[in-house]
Amino acid sequence: MHYFDRKGVYMITAGTYSKEHFLKGEKKLDYFQENLFKTAKEFDWRLSAWSIFSNHYHLIASSADPSNLSKFINKLHTTAAIAINEMDETPGRKIWHQYWETHLSFQQSYLARLKYVHKNPVKHGLVSIAEDYKWCSANWFKERSSISFSKSVDRFKIDKLKIIDDF
Repeated sequence: MHYFDRKGVYMITAGTYSKEHFLKGEKKLDYFQENLFKTAKEFDWRLSAWSIFSNHYHLIASSADPSNLSKFINKLHTTAAIAINEMDETPGRKIWHQYWETHLSFQQSYLARLKYVHKNPVKHGLVSIAEDYKWCSANWFKERSSISFSKSVDRFKIDKLKIIDDF
């Protein structure tokens, strides 16, 4: 069950059907990232962090009206599935499996997960420096955050976080 009755920040994780790598390749990852930005703006969700991979993604986002989160994710997944299936010439194929959200009600929880999402490309072995991964907010965060805030986030331990990420 998804409950969206509390304003604030949410961490969202979504996976593809059967963990298939449907978003493989720059063209599909670029498309999904741009679609994410556009759809988040349309539904008035402010992104704090994102990591997009060929078979899943993680987001940290906030909204004054979290009741539309399911509509936001549904539109994101629907438009992405249609576009990806067009790219692969496989109309109607199921792309998305499920998504999970967590309301982040404590600052420490938010900051630890912010680091987790930014460092996720390193965790998955795609890059050695998260800022080098094009479909992640690590570089965006580094460029826009104060040095002190960035260092504060980086000090958080993330090895004991319980996050669905077996992709």
